[in-house]
Amino acid sequence: MRTLIFDFDGTIADSFELAYEIASGLTDTSHIDEAELERLRHMSLRKVIAELKVPVYRLPKLVLRGRQLMHERIHEVHPFPGIPEVLQQLHADPENHMLVISSNSEQNVRTFLRANNLEPYFDGVYGGAGLFNKATALKRVIRRNRIDTSTCFYIGDEVRDVIAATKVQIEPVSVTWGYQAADALVKQHPFAVVKDPPELLEVFGSDKV
Repeated sequence: MRTLIFDFDGTIADSFELAYEIASGLTDTSHIDEAELERLRHMSLRKVIAELKVPVYRLPKLVLRGRQLMHERIHEVHPFPGIPEVLQQLHADPENHMLVISSNSEQNVRTFLRANNLEPYFDGVYGGAGLFNKATALKRVIRRNRIDTSTCFYIGDEVRDVIAATKVQIEPVSVTWGYQAADALVKQHPFAVVKDPPELLEVFGSDKV
């Protein structure tokens, strides 16, 4: 049995535009132009927060309020093109056990998955992971589900996803259609870097892993 743990925002859900709108409103950073935004995509989340001079002590309340605002508009978010078909095929493989871990709320993730007929593909949905402690959330889920880490992969779109997976000794797989710039992901040396959803089927073919 192979376990595939998916990140949500930027991996399954094309939520960046909405998340950016909400975050910029909460942090008064709506002045950032496209060039600056592109520069930030090459940085880790910690560096972005430092660059934008957002006080760390404000983060818990900002995250909570952001999740609430996201819930009110989750109907505006859609899956990335190709993701539903890929999830369906991965789920159809009896070798795969699929889960979701997200910094978003479990309610938001489940509402999205149900609205897009994706919930049946996952055996568990775990929300509320901290911005900087996804490793802790991964460790908890691994323990709860008695997952064999030697056959477990975490699929995400950010540098922090790679770091978290590495900390708990599971293989990170990076996707480039989300928030983080591809070169920033490559520098972390994940198990694989995937440029479009169908490539996940190649990575997780029975003869590949």
